[in-house]
Amino acid sequence: MPASVAPAFVKTNYHSIYGIHAAVVPTLAWMDTPGDAGSFETHGGGIVDAQDMIENLYTALAGILPDTAVFDNFIIYTQPDPDELPTPAAQGNLAIPGLDSTPGWAQATQVTMSFRTSNFGVMKIVTLDAATNNDFSKTSTLPISGVLFTVFGLLTVDTNGWAGRDNGQVQGFISQTITLNEKLRRAYRLA
Repeated sequence: MPASVAPAFVKTNYHSIYGIHAAVVPTLAWMDTPGDAGSFETHGGGIVDAQDMIENLYTALAGILPDTAVFDNFIIYTQPDPDELPTPAAQGNLAIPGLDSTPGWAQATQVTMSFRTSNFGVMKIVTLDAATNNDFSKTSTLPISGVLFTVFGLLTVDTNGWAGRDNGQVQGFISQTITLNEKLRRAYRLA
């Protein structure tokens, strides 16, 4: 269903030296299977260990996080129907530190990676207090290496269960934008 995180999603908690944040990324259905955090259905028709899938994505995203920030932990929620309330199903620790030791301006920043899904929807990954390297240029072409390239690969591979809010699989890159987040600017009293 469009604009829904159903049937499941991952809420990742993280912090920077400026504040505490959370990111929500939709997935295919979650299953209570043996393992630390169960499994997700994959776009290829199989299953993938939830802890591994989540750790792989946030290990890649650590490249756009200053080394003073950490992806702390996650909670997996199920929501079989978009009209139902989400229910916590599993949780796990990450403790993945950011990797950028020269992040440039990072306070109140927002990196938004936007992708097109197989159902013609849009899937976004938003990271706050992220490294900018003082370059706020929009990226409209998928690079051939680096964080964005790696994240795109993890979202598009059939052996993972990441999804857009339309439950479609990521198939194309739209853009990456780096901006100041106005809500954070006010919260941090940056004028």
